[in-house]
Order: sequence, then structure tokens, then C-alpha cells
Amino acid sequence: MPTFAPHSPARVMDGGSLPETPTLQFKPTRKQVSRACDWCRAKRIKCDNGRPCRACLQKGADCTHKGTDEPRTLPQALREIEKLQRRVKDLEFELEGYRSNRVSIPTPAPTSNKSSPESWRRTGQDSSSSSSPDSPNYQWEGIQVATARSDQTSYYGPSSGVYFVSRIGSYLSTMFGVLCADRSIQPRGASRNVAIASANESNERENDAAITGDGFSPMNRTQEEYFLNLFWEWSHCFLPVVDETWLRAHYASLWETGNAYRKNSPLVDIILALCLQHGYTFMPRDTSNASGQNDATIAGRWYYRRSQSLLTADLESPTIISVQCHIFTVIYLCAASFANMCHVVLAQAIRTAHILGLHLEPSSDLPRGERELRKRIWWVLYTSELKSAAKLGRPTMIQPSQFTVSFPSDDIEVASYNGATLGSYDLDVTWLTYTIQHEKLVLSMHEVAEAIYPKFGEVSSRHANGSLYQDPRGLESCAEVLASKLPSLRAWIAQLPPGMKTLRRNGGEPFSTDRSPLVIEDLAPVWLQRQRVCLELMYHTFTLNLCRPFISFTSHATTYAPISERHAMTAVNHAIAYTLITHQVTTETDLFSGWSEYFMWQWNAAITIIGFILANPIHPSNPKARQALELAIAIFDGYGVNFPVAASAANIMRALLGKADLLAERLRTGVALSCDANKCLDDGQGGGGEDEMGWLDSSQQNDPKYFSQFMDWALSVDSFNSFEKFFDASNPADPWAFGQQ
Repeated sequence: MPTFAPHSPARVMDGGSLPETPTLQFKPTRKQVSRACDWCRAKRIKCDNGRPCRACLQKGADCTHKGTDEPRTLPQALREIEKLQRRVKDLEFELEGYRSNRVSIPTPAPTSNKSSPESWRRTGQDSSSSSSPDSPNYQWEGIQVATARSDQTSYYGPSSGVYFVSRIGSYLSTMFGVLCADRSIQPRGASRNVAIASANESNERENDAAITGDGFSPMNRTQEEYFLNLFWEWSHCFLPVVDETWLRAHYASLWETGNAYRKNSPLVDIILALCLQHGYTFMPRDTSNASGQNDATIAGRWYYRRSQSLLTADLESPTIISVQCHIFTVIYLCAASFANMCHVVLAQAIRTAHILGLHLEPSSDLPRGERELRKRIWWVLYTSELKSAAKLGRPTMIQPSQFTVSFPSDDIEVASYNGATLGSYDLDVTWLTYTIQHEKLVLSMHEVAEAIYPKFGEVSSRHANGSLYQDPRGLESCAEVLASKLPSLRAWIAQLPPGMKTLRRNGGEPFSTDRSPLVIEDLAPVWLQRQRVCLELMYHTFTLNLCRPFISFTSHATTYAPISERHAMTAVNHAIAYTLITHQVTTETDLFSGWSEYFMWQWNAAITIIGFILANPIHPSNPKARQALELAIAIFDGYGVNFPVAASAANIMRALLGKADLLAERLRTGVALSCDANKCLDDGQGGGGEDEMGWLDSSQQNDPKYFSQFMDWALSVDSFNSFEKFFDASNPADPWAFGQQ
């Protein structure tokens, strides 16, 4: 059996000396390079910082660096993973929309595999062309009503707030047969308190003033630049349709040394009108002036009129500046409550864009920044058209099959093009991200509306009077269609970058209706804070508008419609969420100071809440709904300082709340309402003179003019300014500080 000798110390060499320990030879540390060249990467051999590197010189290879950098650190890798995950969610969002489209359309048109809105555009193109010419085209018809400022009627479709208010009026006229004092039926907006000249006389004076230069004193350069500074964080980050560096240079070129006033520019004029409309709310003035001149919504109207006069000269040869002017004019008129003028100018902007070829993919010869600007202009026009059509309940004029321009980008390179100052917040959120996400939201809303409203029309066509609400089973079938489509809106939330979401307190979920307060991130840029809040408010607005038709004022005791009732609850919950967010933002921050557009959306939410309460006088959700309505009234009171009609809107809501109380009491006691117990307004609100609720006078309800009078009341909030005041050139007030003398 073999034996092993134990380890023994090293033997001592002859002579008694230890052997020499050999010196270890270490290879020199390899120099790290930031990135190997393409040839060395392909061959997986060592590279160096030489250009060309040593390996390529020895082998005679081309030393190139055409590849893109890959993540080399853990944080970079994690960011790349998050970016890919969001891309996956975006693709899942598109796939869900594609699948739902196939379910709802019996004979779908061929679709393409393009990404994001392009795939939506192809799936939704000309649905009418995919059906046979003989197939019925069902239409849920709206109403023709005259506005408060004219006897000429205008059409408002079922998706509009005006149509919903008309339903409230019809319901109240049925429920209340009460003698009331014959008082004013309109809220007291500023345009109804002023004795002004006729429109024709005003136009003549305006033309004379424009020719002679008398009667108006334009602002000097310091004053104009003060207001223009408001543009960048208020309008520009929501409507990125001008190049910042170009506009600043263009404005500077209008001033010549020695001249007190600049050269004319329609673009600068309409931007100044927008800035004045907003900035006027920050200016000190005489609050005791009751003449109605302190209405911020029509501030800057002199610059608006001059801009329109200058644009007229370019009708035959328009430029991109013409389109940009039309876009800003649409925003100005919308905030001033001129809905029909706004709609007409929007159509003019679209036709001008067609003339310039903006509906086509930009030429590759243009710099990328210019190509992206042209794309943004077109997509802003298209989504504004969809949004306006839904708001007014009118048809759209753009067919998706008629344009080929691709969706714009919001990456850092585009966001910083030509020295743009707003920049980015992180790798995934730039100042352009809001526009991209808002446009995706509008497209999702339009896709749902395109599926549900033909179904509404089909059900209403079964009845001679066209009433949708006489058929509860048919209404429930419409609710099923909407239920199958709403997930596309929730999928939109899933693909949002985290940086575009406003966090909630107490673990609340962004874009939810859990009524948790917002966490306003003070360290975020102001433009981003405002974009986050506005994006969530628009989501709530679109959702409540889609679900609001299911608030029914007709009772069917023998029919159970759970899906319809759930949609009605969804509408009021999103209206409550909108109100809570707006109240918090207006009371805790200055983000919405002077923003009349969101007063109008708040009115839209308020009529939804009061409509639900009136339709369901006794309901478990009513206490929370009433609390939200009280907050809405507080919001109206706050806006009333600068927008006189808002104070009147608050009085209308108080009066309608009183009607809801009477309806609830009637159900509790089972006793019919008496005249003594049901005055139109209590003495404290009546004020002894004028009553916004005079349309409840039962002696007027049999009058054929009753319905138009009620709609006069409704439209006095949605359209509260008069043409005469808007075009009155007799007011000698300074155009940027009118109302202070």
C-alpha cells in the first residue's frame, strides 16, 4: 500500500542557503476605452483610444463608430428597462384599441401595422365607406336653439353641455307647476349690464380709428414684453406651434430705433391678445366699477381685431404664420365664449393648413426641428377639431384617411431644438410630452364616441319622437357598448410616463375618482405642474361627457338597468373629482389664476352634478355630490371677481340646489309641492329685483317661447359675451388697461 510523505519544509540547498524567490511578472493594466470601434466590437478584440485604433491599423480595417451607445451602468440600464416597459404598455394600448375596433365594426376596413395614432387613424378611416350605400346612417339628433345674443338658432348635439341643460329644463318644467314672479331669466353677465352702441356703429368707429390711428394707444415695448413673458409658461407649453427662438427674433425685428411703436404683426398681436386676456386678472383696478368693463375674457380685443385685419390681406397667399394666428385666435375666442366664431375660425385654420400641405408628411429636406413643428401644427389642429366637435355635438370636417403626416415626437433633441428654454424634466418628460399625451387622450375619447353615438342613434330611431329615454332596454344596450370601450381610456393612463402624473395624498391613485387630494410637487417646473393638473382634468372631463347621457330623468320602475346606472355614477364621480381638483388648485396655488377655459369646464362638471342630483333626489351618492357642488359654487364666486358671469353661475347653482331639496322633500313626504312652500327663490336670494330662475314660472311654460327662454338662460353661461361689446370701438379705454378709468 503506498504511503505519502507528509509535507515538509522546503529543503535547504547545498551550502545552507534558501533558493531565490522568483519575481512575479504582472501584465500592465489594460486601458479602458469609452467605446470600442465597430470592427473590434465585431471581432471581440481589444481596442484603444487611437483613431484609427492599433488593431485596425494592423489588419487594414476601417475604424468606424456608427453604433449607438448602450447602457454601461446600472442606472442607465434601469432607465432603459423602464423605457422599454412603457413602450410595451403603449403597444398593448394600441392592440386593445385595435381589438375593440374589430368587435364594434362588423365590416372593418383594412388596418396597417403602424404605431400609435397612425394605427388608430387607419382603423378609423371613413367608416361610412366600409358600409354599403344603402345601409342606414343612424343619428341621435340634437337641438336648434337661439343664443342669448341673437334670434338666429344654432345646432348643439347630444354630447354638448347645452343639450344636457335642455334636458334639465324639460324635466323641471314637468316637475314644477308653480306660480313665480315674472323676473329676468338670464344671469347678469357683464355684457348685459352695459349700455353700448350697435354693432354697425361700433364697426364704423373701429374702421375710422384703424385708419386714423386715433382713439387707441398701443402699449410700448416694455409693457408688451411684460405680457409676452406670460406666453411661454401659459400658452406655449400647451400649444407648441411656434418656434421660440424665431418668435423672439421676429418680435425684436419689429422695433426700429427712434420709433415709439413697433411694426404690425398679426402673430404678435393675437399672442398679445391672449396674454392680455390672462394677465388682466393680475392687474389692480377699480372693483367698485359696476359698468361691466372689468371682464377679463375680452381683454385684448383691440389686438385681436387688428390681427384679423392684417390676416385678411394674406387670404390668397397664406403662410404658416396664418395658421398659427388662426390657432391662437381659436383659443382666444373660446375663452371669450364665442363658440360659433371659434368653430368657424378652426375650420378656416384647417383649410389654410390644407393649402400649405401640412396634412402631408414633411419633406426630408427640411431640418428635423422644422419637420416636427409642421407635424405639431397639424396634430394640434386635428385634435382641436375632435375636441370642439365633441364639446358642441357637431360633425368633424377632417377624415383620418385624408392625411398622411405622422405623429410628432417629444424627445429631448426635439424639445431643445433651436435653443428652446423650457427643456425637459427627466429623460422621459419634456415640455412637449403634454401635447403628445393630450392628443392620444383626445384620440381615445373620439374612438369611444364614434362607437357609442351611432348606437344611441339606432335606439332613438325606434321611436316616433326620437326619445332615447323611453326605451330603457335600448339604453342598456348602449351602456354595454360604452362599457366595452371605456377600457381604452384606462389603457391610456397605463402608458403615461410617471413624470406626467400628479401623486395623491394618503396613497391615492392618480387619475382616479377616490377623491384623495393632490400632491403638488413644488420642485417641479411651473409649466410641468400646470400640465400635470390639466391633463388629469381633461381625462375627467372626457370621461364624464361620455357617460353623462346615461343620467336619465325618466323613471322606469319595472326595468333594471345596472350598466346604465353604473355609467351615470361614473359621470358624477368624475365631475366630483374635477371639482375637488379645481378647488384645491385654485385655493392652494396660482396655477389656474385667470384661466377662463377651466371655469367653463367647471361649469360643465357642475351641471353634470346638479343633473344627477335632480334626477336622483334620494341617492346614497348625493351627500358627496352636494358637498362637491358647494365647492363648485365657491369656485364660481372666486372666478366672479374677474369673470362677472361666474358670480351669476354661482347663483344659478344655489337656486337649482334649492329645487333639488324640494324634490327630495316631495319624495320623502309623498305630498305635492305647494306654491307657498316652493317659491322660485327665497327672499334672501331674490334680492327684490331679478331672478335667474324666472323660467320656472308656470304661467310661461305653456308659452311656445318657454323653451327658447330656458335655453337663453343656459347659453348665457356658455356664451356670456355680446358681439356689440366685443366690437365696440367707442370705449376710449387704453387697450391694455380698459375698465380702470
